[in-house]
Amino acid sequence: MNIINLNKTVTIPKGDILLKQGDIAKYGYFVKSGCLRSYTIDHLGKEHIMQFAPETWMITDLDSFSNQVPSLVYIEAIEASEVSIISNADVKDINQFEKADLVEMNTKFRNNLIATNKRIIGLLSATAEQRYTNFTDTYPSLVQRLPLKLIASYIGVTPEYLSDIRRKIAKN
Repeated sequence: MNIINLNKTVTIPKGDILLKQGDIAKYGYFVKSGCLRSYTIDHLGKEHIMQFAPETWMITDLDSFSNQVPSLVYIEAIEASEVSIISNADVKDINQFEKADLVEMNTKFRNNLIATNKRIIGLLSATAEQRYTNFTDTYPSLVQRLPLKLIASYIGVTPEYLSDIRRKIAKN
C-alpha cells in the first residue's frame, strides 16, 4: 500500500482555501498535481508566503495538525490541484500503515522541515539574489509557473526588485 493512494484524492480549484489561520488543521495534503501555498497575514494586512507545495510535496500546519491547536497559517490552492488528503485520525491509527508508508510520510514531512530551516536561515542571512537562487534550487518546477508577485513575496522583495534580480542573473 502506498501512502499516496491510501487516502481520498480530490480536485481543488485554484483559489480555494484549505486551511484558515485560527482553524485547527484536520488534514495534511499530498500534492499529486498543481500547487498549494501556505502563508500568513501580518497585523498590517501584508501576506508572507511560508511554503509552496508543488507535485510530490506534502503541506499542512504541522503544529496545528499534530497538537490540535489553532493554525498560524492559511493554505491555498494557487493552481487547480489534485491532492490526497490525510486526516489526523489516519495518522493516529498508525497500525493501518505499512512500514514503507510510514517511511514515505516521514520523508515528505522531514523534507518540508529541511526546506523550512534553509528558508529561515536564508531570510536571516542571505542577500535577495541568494534567496532567489535558493528558491530556484528548492522549487525548480515553479520558476516559470508562478507569477512574479508570489515569488517576490516568498523571497521578501517587491516584484520590481525581483525583475532586476532576474535581469542581473540572466546577464551573468
